[in-house]
Amino acid sequence: MALIEELNTLFNQITDYKDEVDSEQGTIDAFVKPFVRLLGYDDTNPTEVKPEYNADVGIKKGEKVDLAILKDGKAVILIECKDWRVDISNEDIAKKHCSQLFRYFIAVQEARIGVLTNGIQYKFYADLKEPNRMDEVPFFQFDMSDIQSSLVNVLKNFTKDKFDLDNARFVAVELKHRGEIKQILTEQLETPTNGFVRFFYDAIKPQIAKQDFTDVVKRAFNEFIDEQRQKVPNGNGEQEDEAPKEGKKNLARPTNLRVTMPNGDVIHHHNGKETYIEVLEKLGLEEVMRVRPNIVSTEQFSLTTKGIKRGRFWVRGTEGYGTYERKVELEKVAGLLGVSLLVERVEKTPKSD
Repeated sequence: MALIEELNTLFNQITDYKDEVDSEQGTIDAFVKPFVRLLGYDDTNPTEVKPEYNADVGIKKGEKVDLAILKDGKAVILIECKDWRVDISNEDIAKKHCSQLFRYFIAVQEARIGVLTNGIQYKFYADLKEPNRMDEVPFFQFDMSDIQSSLVNVLKNFTKDKFDLDNARFVAVELKHRGEIKQILTEQLETPTNGFVRFFYDAIKPQIAKQDFTDVVKRAFNEFIDEQRQKVPNGNGEQEDEAPKEGKKNLARPTNLRVTMPNGDVIHHHNGKETYIEVLEKLGLEEVMRVRPNIVSTEQFSLTTKGIKRGRFWVRGTEGYGTYERKVELEKVAGLLGVSLLVERVEKTPKSD
């Protein structure tokens, strides 16, 4: 089974078990250790994965790292675990709990990767600014409730078969810079600087005044991002199905959604976007926001992800999403809410007049 499939299976188990897990140790045993096993490490072998790893600092004794991954007898990855109910997506909360990991990083000189986790969210840190001093900002974050193939590909660098300290540092540096570039682009997307505008102005020598050219650059930039998001338009503003190839041969394209609700009601519009939104509304947008804030929010999403407004909520997934992506999202939401949905991809029929 591919790693992404194993991770999805584990997250489904986490969804089923989490209400029965009421402690940090329970989180480690039920969520974190299975995750470590998926990365290829044997958590029953103390020469490979050592719980309560000694990390005494100076006169401060009794410091223990929850889990340490060892290579050639040396701890190379330190994992600090928190109860799954601790929201480490909150920067202030994460910073508070990182203080322990920061001390451990200094004590365990050979370690180069630190991980803060609540069993659902994983924050990866390194010492890119100063040797043996962990950076305050993670270079990579992985969320079990939002598993994406691009992020899984990054995660593979930390599996037992592929992990190498030099490569891990290279990956960390590259991800750090990519994040910085994305942040700059996001800022330019919202408010282009004079230098950014001047680059295009000098390159194309426009026929309008320079002071009027900023809005042109901003609109062009936003249009470009939107066009890249809409990879294969089907004429209705919908992105074509992106299911795995083996799934495509059984279903003619384009496809649509048909959803059977827990009470037996069937929601099936000609436009898959409408079906997707109505199902989320039936489930309750506030409840969906509680378990999937990436999809429903009371604040407008960035221009690259957009969204549609429904009352006081913004719903993401209305642009740049295909049938397969919406199906996966609805099933994920249903699992998190503990409701039963039958979500089907069906062949799209011609629209009746």
